[in-house]
Amino acid sequence: MYKFNDREITFDKYNTPTPWMNYLSNGTFHTMISQAGGGAAFYKSPQIWRINHYRFFHLPTDRSGFYTYIKDNDDIWCPTNEPCKSKPDKWSSTHGMGYTRFEAEKNGLEITSTYFVGEYENALIWNLKIKSNSDRKITVFPYVELGMMEFMRELQWQCYNKHQLTAYNMGDILVYKYGVEDQPRPDQTPLVYFATDVPATAFDCDRDEFVGSYRSEENPQNVENGKCTNSTLYGGDPCFALQIDLDLKVGEAKEVNIFLGTAMTEDAVKASVHHCREKNFVDNSYKKLCESWDDYLSKFQCELPDKDTQLMINVWNPYQSERNFQFSRNISYYATGTFRGVGVRDTAQDILAMIPFNLRRAKNKLNLLFTQQYRDGHCNHYCFPLEGWEPVKRIHSDNHLWLVMTCYHIIMEEGTLDYLDEVIDFYDGGSATVWEHIKKSIDFCMNNLGENGFPLMLASDWNDMLYKVCREGKGESIWTGMQFGTVLRMIAELAELKGEDKQKYLDIYESQKKLVNEKAWDGKWYIRCITDDGRYIGSEKEPQAKIWLNSQSWSVISGMGENGQTAMDSVNEYLDTDLGIKKIHPSMKDYPSKEDPLTYYNKGCGENGSVFCHANTWAIIAECMLKRPERAYKYYHQLLPMVAQKKAGEWRYKAEPYVYASNIFGPESDKFGLANVSWLTGTAAWMYIAVTQYMLGIRAKWDGLEIDPCLPKELLPAKVTRVFRGKKYNITITKNEKIFIKDDDKNVNVVI
Repeated sequence: MYKFNDREITFDKYNTPTPWMNYLSNGTFHTMISQAGGGAAFYKSPQIWRINHYRFFHLPTDRSGFYTYIKDNDDIWCPTNEPCKSKPDKWSSTHGMGYTRFEAEKNGLEITSTYFVGEYENALIWNLKIKSNSDRKITVFPYVELGMMEFMRELQWQCYNKHQLTAYNMGDILVYKYGVEDQPRPDQTPLVYFATDVPATAFDCDRDEFVGSYRSEENPQNVENGKCTNSTLYGGDPCFALQIDLDLKVGEAKEVNIFLGTAMTEDAVKASVHHCREKNFVDNSYKKLCESWDDYLSKFQCELPDKDTQLMINVWNPYQSERNFQFSRNISYYATGTFRGVGVRDTAQDILAMIPFNLRRAKNKLNLLFTQQYRDGHCNHYCFPLEGWEPVKRIHSDNHLWLVMTCYHIIMEEGTLDYLDEVIDFYDGGSATVWEHIKKSIDFCMNNLGENGFPLMLASDWNDMLYKVCREGKGESIWTGMQFGTVLRMIAELAELKGEDKQKYLDIYESQKKLVNEKAWDGKWYIRCITDDGRYIGSEKEPQAKIWLNSQSWSVISGMGENGQTAMDSVNEYLDTDLGIKKIHPSMKDYPSKEDPLTYYNKGCGENGSVFCHANTWAIIAECMLKRPERAYKYYHQLLPMVAQKKAGEWRYKAEPYVYASNIFGPESDKFGLANVSWLTGTAAWMYIAVTQYMLGIRAKWDGLEIDPCLPKELLPAKVTRVFRGKKYNITITKNEKIFIKDDDKNVNVVI
């Protein structure tokens, strides 16, 4: 069904178990596209500037999209394979770095369609290369079904608001104007355009006119009729459709480029289209895209005996991490892009994987998160900087601590303290340096300790579904105490570098460490949290959810767990499966009580006993810190998407074999092995950190690079190229031995 080739994955079947997606983006204009041409395009935000319809989870799956209908006499088909009933004789699609390509042939007509978003204009470009083995006349119909840009308004008030939409022809450019009252950002709402660089015979802007009544994308009536009707739309359901008539001679190749883009005014639309139509524009845009990804991925490359691991490290994991950094948790096949903005917790973790590749982008995103911090140190949970909506202001016990961790890693990568002196506003007024911001994070945690001395759970910690243990405000998170300890050591190091008192942070660390070992050790593992009424969640004494993964892995990561090795042995005994480590064991049914269940997930699903891949990454790191390479590699290897998919079975796993999922249904579910919520997940960043910084062991430190590998025999020897502070290091690892390379070392060829 699929084949990896260099930095591409090619599919020879269009009907994958679910839509297998790719993200095309220049940072402003974005497109999510499937292996069959379905997907959604949007300008900046999928919540208020979404361009086309995409029907999530509905049958027929993966509709609508970016289609090109080919009418060849009486035969009608699409190079994307979908949505026509008539299929190509030969077909494949390919996802690459920022582009998706379709290659199709039918009745001697060969068409290659390449979709990408270039750097130079805010437009989805699809490039058609057409070749015929005989003289023939064909008609090409590029088509996009437009929707109301505000997706939620479309669901709620479409019957009224659609009469405020306009789609019309401006010379040889189709234009769509979204003009619904009370838009969040009307002055920033662009026009949408559709154009081609060859003469178009006719067009349609009215979806019902083009598709017809009681029809669908499978069989539009104007395609069957062989001509558009030049319909405009001043209220109704809009679309863009062009009719392009082509005469082909035997062996002749022709090229057609279509542009779906945005610009703020009609004059800007004309200028943008004019630019797109310039000679070599498309070729130059595509070349620039490929060069940008070549440069990006060159920052870290490796050669390993395990080619699946090598492929993930070199290509798909950093690619997914960058896309995740760009889109947070906003829109995917699983997330409709209707309500989630920029999550402080999520985004702070996503930044970690961006730091080795682009410090400027990492700092800019972290600066945005700092603007969501209050003067007392806590943070908003979500914010909506593009949409301008009020943030989600729930106070969680962990959000502010992720800011400290991310800031620390930026400083280590850069090797200067300059960033700590940048001044950033607080959400509730006033401003302070980055250094003061992260100290406020520590202060807030210290000011919100519970009766037992652990941080209060507040709205929840990293596990959002734990909110019910702390509804009275007394519940405590032992895991947050471990996270707190981790960042205390980081800020102590930064304090020393700044010439300030580090001991106060180390003293707090020791007090939390003492609590962890005296109050949280349960004999075989560490307890997860304490409820409002003093019950211990994650204890062998309890009937369900006896052991939780995170408190075991973080007991090691934080350095707090005196029994960390035993705790991780319990993880291996009770939580590990052939498809990854479960989050808890056993799953919950009526716990802590029938009247107040901790979670509403079914057994083996989501928070309730699934293989939570994001949390698995921390177990890998913990095993590396314990110097157990075989177990670390087992945990890592079994979650490689292509490995997990083969083990579970393609139609059980369902998700893409080239990107990580958030979770996999656990063994207590009847769908054990089903991957859920792929692409946009914290798994991506943390898996990259786990394999590059702990298994390969290459970590940025203040004075240089620390190389402390934890690799099994299967991954040796390993060769790594790492760009660090403008210098390229060539590292060969033949054994697990710790060394340090000072930043001023002139020798960039290192052998362990």
